[in-house]
Amino acid sequence: MAEKDDFPINFAEAVQQQSMFAVYGVPIKDASLGDFSRLVSPGLTRLAQIKAYAVGEFCLRLPKPVVMLVPGDGIPTSDPCARPKELKWSVLPADKTVAMSMSTGTFGDVLDDVATKGIDGGLTLENPRIQDGKACVDIHAWAKIEIFGAHVDFDQRIPVCIPLEGCQTVYDVGWANVQVCFRAPNQICAKLCIGKWGLSKCWEYCVPVHLVTAAAAKPCKCHSE
Repeated sequence: MAEKDDFPINFAEAVQQQSMFAVYGVPIKDASLGDFSRLVSPGLTRLAQIKAYAVGEFCLRLPKPVVMLVPGDGIPTSDPCARPKELKWSVLPADKTVAMSMSTGTFGDVLDDVATKGIDGGLTLENPRIQDGKACVDIHAWAKIEIFGAHVDFDQRIPVCIPLEGCQTVYDVGWANVQVCFRAPNQICAKLCIGKWGLSKCWEYCVPVHLVTAAAAKPCKCHSE
């Protein structure tokens, strides 16, 4: 007679196993959850210092441990992602938890780092000019948001011409947008804002513009009204 483990798993079990994360670390003794229990998914009952996580065969050792709410006491494991004496917790990536990253520095530096962790981006403005009665500029904008293995990113070059007043949104993908403004008497400004999964940040940059004569002007393939 075949053992139970010899039978194929069902579809729901296969989907759940593929969707699970494994986190590795050590539990923290005598830590009170306080009001954290109201903010997280049911079953997260213990604080632990997490030092690594795995998704399938992919393993990542964290550069700095993270204190995180986990489900229960954890289990000993011989997984290659774990170091000696580290325990393992299996979690669903969509479950809500609370995490605290250990950082040192001034209050200002630490708070700024926490607020923008997982975010990178910026923009540059090239060839600013007033051409055919409009303010024109070539924008290079890029951004990335990454958290717990999930990420979104873009890298775009956006030539744009706008009227000599007001602002226009010239790029929008839902989680990121670029707005361009003309500011009298001779400035053109671009502002990039991104936001997803509770993380957000903006960058703004201004440059002076100058008049381009007809002889020096190049054809402008750009956004315009």
